[in-house]
Amino acid sequence: MTAFVPVSLDALPAGAGRLAFVRRILRNPASAVPSEIAESRVYAPSFAKGAFAYVADADVLETVLVERPGDFPKATIDERILRPIFRDGLLLAEGEDWRWKRRLAAPVFSPAAMRGFLPEIVAPFAALTGRWTPSGATVTADISDAMKTATLAVIDRLLFAGRSDIDPERIKRHVDDYLDPVTWVVAYAMLRLPDWTPFPGRGKLLRARDAVRALLADFVRRRRAGPADVDDVCNRLLAAADPQSGRTLTDADMVDMLLTLISAGHETSANALTWAVYCLAEMPQTQERLIAEIDREVGSDPIDQPAVSRLVAVRAFLLETMRLFPPAPGLSRRTLRPETLGGIDLPAGAAVMIPVYAVHRHPHYWERPQVFDLDRFTEGREAAIRRTVYLPFGAGPRICVGGTLAMLEMTAGLATLLQRVRFLTVPGAAEPQLQHRVTLRPRHRLAARVEPRRDRPAAGHPLRVNAPANDVAAAGRRVPE
Repeated sequence: MTAFVPVSLDALPAGAGRLAFVRRILRNPASAVPSEIAESRVYAPSFAKGAFAYVADADVLETVLVERPGDFPKATIDERILRPIFRDGLLLAEGEDWRWKRRLAAPVFSPAAMRGFLPEIVAPFAALTGRWTPSGATVTADISDAMKTATLAVIDRLLFAGRSDIDPERIKRHVDDYLDPVTWVVAYAMLRLPDWTPFPGRGKLLRARDAVRALLADFVRRRRAGPADVDDVCNRLLAAADPQSGRTLTDADMVDMLLTLISAGHETSANALTWAVYCLAEMPQTQERLIAEIDREVGSDPIDQPAVSRLVAVRAFLLETMRLFPPAPGLSRRTLRPETLGGIDLPAGAAVMIPVYAVHRHPHYWERPQVFDLDRFTEGREAAIRRTVYLPFGAGPRICVGGTLAMLEMTAGLATLLQRVRFLTVPGAAEPQLQHRVTLRPRHRLAARVEPRRDRPAAGHPLRVNAPANDVAAAGRRVPE
C-alpha cells in the first residue's frame, strides 16, 4: 500500500554561505531555512553573527510564544514588511495597544458571533460550483483564482454586508502590488541594510500602500457617518468598546483593522483551500471518505453549525493540509535583551526566526512528516500534538483572533463544494511549485478538473454509509506504507 507525498520545498543545504542564503530569500524565503535545523532545532548560520537564529524547538517556542511573549515582540522584519501598510492593527500592535484592541475584537470574532454569519460564508462556495458546471459537464478550472474569488466574496459579505459600497477586489490588487517585491524587504532586514535602501518595485510598493489606505479611510468615514442598521463586522467593530477601558476604534484604527482582516482573512483561507483541492485531486480515496462523511451527516442540505461540528474528517483533512502547507510559513520575533535559546547566545535586537513550514515537517515531532495523513488529527491523536509544533494560527496570547472564523469558513466551504462536485487531476499537468510571499501560495496557476456529482443524496435525506477505513493515494508521489 502507498501513501501520498505532496510537493515540498528543499531546505538550504548544510554549510551554505551568505550568497546562497540571500538567493533563497529573494526567491522563496521558506526555502532559506538551513537544513541543520533538522538536527539542532535551534541554529544560527555562521554568517548571521548574532543577527538572527532559526528556532524549531518546541520547548524554546513555548518560551518565546507562550510563556514570555512580552520579551519577544515582533521582529524588525515584520516591522519593515508589514507596518508601512498595516500600521497598528492586531497583527503588529504591541503591549497595551495590542491588549485593548484584542479585548475589543475578541467578542466580535467569537464562535457564537461567527455562527450567525454561516449562510453568508456558504453562499459564495455554492455559487462557485454553479459557475463551474452550468452544463453538467466536467471542466478544467483555475482553482487558485476560484478560491480567491470565493474567500474574497466571504470577506465582502462579512465585513461590508456585500453592499458594493467598497470594492474588495480593488483592495486585494493594491495589497498584491504591495507584497509583490516583499522578498527584497526580507533580505534587507535580515542583512540589516537601511530601510531606505533601493530595490526593484519599491515605487510600486509605496504607491499601492498609499492607495489602499486612502481607499479604506474614505470608506470608514462614509460608514461612520451613515446609518448603523447594517449588521456586518465593520459596524460591529465601529460599535465595539474595550470592556476594561471603554476605548473605541478611531478611523485610523479601523483602517488598520479592516486592512489586516481583508488581507489575512482572505489570502490565508484561499491558499489553504487551494492546497486542499490539490491534495483531494491526488487522493481520490481520501476524497471519497470526505464525501461519504458529508453525505452521511449533511446530505444535500445547506451546511449549518451542527453539521460543521459533525464533519470530523473534513476538519482533520484541512488541519493536515495546513500542516503541510501552512498559510503563514514563517513567523519572526526579536529579543529585547540578551537571550540564550537552545544553547545559542543572541544579543538584544536579534531576530528569532520561527520556520513554521519546517516545524510542521520536522522529523523530531512528526512520524513520516512528508506524508499526508489526515488521521493525525482524528481518533484522539490531535490531543497529543504539542501546541508549539503545529502553528497554522500561531500560539500563545497572540494566536490569530480569526482562527475560529477561518476554520468555520474552510470546513463549511470545502463541504459545500464536495456536496456538488469531485476534483480530479489534469492529465499531463506539471506539479505545482510553492511560493512564499508572506503566505504560502502556488507559484503558477493551479488547475484541477471539476466533475459534477451525480450521486448526491436528495435534500433532507442524508445517506447513512460507512466511510472507508483507510486513505490510499491513487496519483502523485508515493512511498510504501
